[in-house]
Order: sequence, then structure tokens, then C-alpha cells
Amino acid sequence: MRLRKQGPQRDEGGAPAAQPAPTGLELPSIWLGSFASGQEWAQAVPQRAALAPVIDAIDDRLMVSRHPVAVQAWCAACEQVQPMTLAWHFGEIEPDGSVHPAWTETGGCPGCGLNSRMRALIDFLRSHPRPSDGGRCFAAERVTSSYPMLQQLFPDLLGSEYLGAERQRGALYPHQSGIEVRHEDLTALTFHPGVFGTIITQDVFEHVPDYSAAFAECHRVLQSGGRLVFTVPFFPDAVATEVRATVGADGAVTHLLPPEIHGNPVGDGSLCFQHFGWDLLDSLRAAGFAHAAAHAYWGPWQGHFGFPFFVFEARRAG
Repeated sequence: MRLRKQGPQRDEGGAPAAQPAPTGLELPSIWLGSFASGQEWAQAVPQRAALAPVIDAIDDRLMVSRHPVAVQAWCAACEQVQPMTLAWHFGEIEPDGSVHPAWTETGGCPGCGLNSRMRALIDFLRSHPRPSDGGRCFAAERVTSSYPMLQQLFPDLLGSEYLGAERQRGALYPHQSGIEVRHEDLTALTFHPGVFGTIITQDVFEHVPDYSAAFAECHRVLQSGGRLVFTVPFFPDAVATEVRATVGADGAVTHLLPPEIHGNPVGDGSLCFQHFGWDLLDSLRAAGFAHAAAHAYWGPWQGHFGFPFFVFEARRAG
């Protein structure tokens, strides 16, 4: 689908400029299906097999250089056409020479600063609204580029960061950005039961050793009918979650696999304790959620490449 017929406009520096939002135009949905279990995902193999050559043919055309490239695409956060940057510095090269870009971490939008997975979560919130979204929202982030966008969607938004086990839960601490940041531990939240309509986390639970406790805490502080919406690194070929490290009662970390460190907006990096598989949905239901599903997305017209990637949703009964 062509969004506009004229050639790309340029800013004063010669770079492609953001285009105004098309009016009266319905863009194709990026959402390709919802799956409540690994079994449901496996049952969709024939459809995915038919789609795979199409996706691969489009994605492979972008891997023409080791240098970053800009792709004009619609940003669901900015609600504009933007020149999104695709870069491979988070990717991997397999022994056979095949390149595996970290698609969720690229596709950066110059307007809002959000990458592919962040923009997908915004699109999900807008395209899958729930009555509980009108209530108070808690986001397990505060100093990220996503937070201002979430504030637009949820005026009554409360954010926090995990600042370390030595900090007082629920207290505010100064941040180098000039704001005060609330410290919260997802496994022991300081909130009363049923105070939030929506909880949002983005690539957080893989850094929580006792993620089942974190799920139970999210369920506790959600109101009836409320929902948890989140992203995590997810491996759809895995039935069971792969535990990479554990924490003992004395706080000592035991590494079962080579340490994997991810970026952290309030620190030097965070250890990844697990790679999630389909039993993630079982863990959410065990924590009390009445509904849990993985929502698959892909859409180059919105700067989402690579497949499959997911946004997860868990809803409390109500």
C-alpha cells in the first residue's frame, strides 16, 4: 500500500523528513494472530509456512549492507510516516554466515525515539483497548523514551524503576535527568490491592529471578478486569522457559549458562535470568490471571521486520 504519491520530502539537512499523518486512511493491521498456548501456535504451522517465504523475501532485501539504513514507515506512536533506522549492531552472525538482526531492538523512530518492540506495544494498546484502560496505569519504567508516550495514553500514569535491593521500596530517589524516580520491586510492590486498571512492562521480567512472584504481584494490584501488557525476549520454538541463572537465599547468583547482560536505563546493565518459552502463559494463569495470550505481529509498513515477535497480555477476571 502506498501512503503518498509524491516523492519523499527532505529537511534542511537533506534527511528524509517526517510526513504528516494521512487522513481517512485505514492502514493494514500488524497483528497476525493471538495464541493462548504453544499448542495453538503449533496448530498454525501450515499458515505460517505459507507466509514465511513472503516475510523472508521482504526482510532479506533490507540486509544489503552492514551500515544502518533508513526505511520510510508509519509510526503508530508518532502517528506519522518517519524514516526509521535499521541497524545490525544488536544482531548475531551464525557459524554458517547467516545474519540474524535483533529486529525488535532496531527500527528506531527519530520522532519518538522508540524501537520496533516499543512501537508495537503502543500499537497494541491503541488497537486492543479495554474498559480498564480508563483507570490508573502503572509502568515499570520512568526514565525511558517510552514513558512520555505512555503518559499521552494514560494521563493517570505512575512509573517506577528498580534501583537496587538496598533501596527503600516506594521511596523517591534523584536521577541524573533531574527528576525523582520511585523505586519498586515487582516481586513486592508497595501498592494496595486493586488500584490499577493497566500495568505495562517492557523487557523487564527476564531480569526478575522470581518472575512468578512478579506475575502474582501484578495480579494483586490490578482491579477486576484489569490487564497486564508486556514484552519479553521470547523463543516460540521453546515449550519451557530456559533458566540461565538463579539467586540463592543469600543473594548469591549462580550462572547455569554464560551470563547475558542487557541494557538498563538506570544502570550499567542487567543480567538476563531466563529466556521465556510457552510455559510463560501457564505461569500467568497460575498467578491468577483468567486470560493470557501472545499476540504475534509483523508489518514493514510500520517498521516491524522479522517474525515471529509478540506482545503479551494477561487479564484479571472481572
